[in-house]
Amino acid sequence: MTTLARTKFQQFPILDPDAMARSLQEASTKKTSDIEVGKQVLRQAEDLISAQQSFTVETTLSGSTYLKMAARARVAGFNVVVFFVGTNSVEINLERVRNRVCKGGHDVPEADQRRRYPRTLANMRKLLPLADLAFLFDNSTEQGHVLVGLCSVKALSWIAPVPAWVNMVRVI
Repeated sequence: MTTLARTKFQQFPILDPDAMARSLQEASTKKTSDIEVGKQVLRQAEDLISAQQSFTVETTLSGSTYLKMAARARVAGFNVVVFFVGTNSVEINLERVRNRVCKGGHDVPEADQRRRYPRTLANMRKLLPLADLAFLFDNSTEQGHVLVGLCSVKALSWIAPVPAWVNMVRVI
């Protein structure tokens, strides 16, 4: 779970596939597949949507699953609020994963990170029109999460200096 999610959203259930996988691994002697964990997260999300209970999802946004979930949540009457953290390059992400692994955290294969990076930005571009409100943060420097954009149903504003990755998520 990111520092941002851990510190800002404790009032809502947080659906975090990585944390769920770790929890399932600790409770079982057999390895839990990513697909199995993903299905469990989706079941929990559907249960929360049905119960009209707000929740937070931690995701790389590299697939279309959470785009569909946001659309379903809107239809069910939820306000969709997005907190997106971007970086200027996949190289930054690669280095951070290497550092995490050195500290005992989980690894993500380099090929997966390289494949996901552009998809994540493209999917954020698709998610913005579904969001009632979106906060976009840049995490490219040691400064940490810096707010660079705000998006609502009626307006989109950027806070200078705008990082390069924003060009990939800007809705025209």
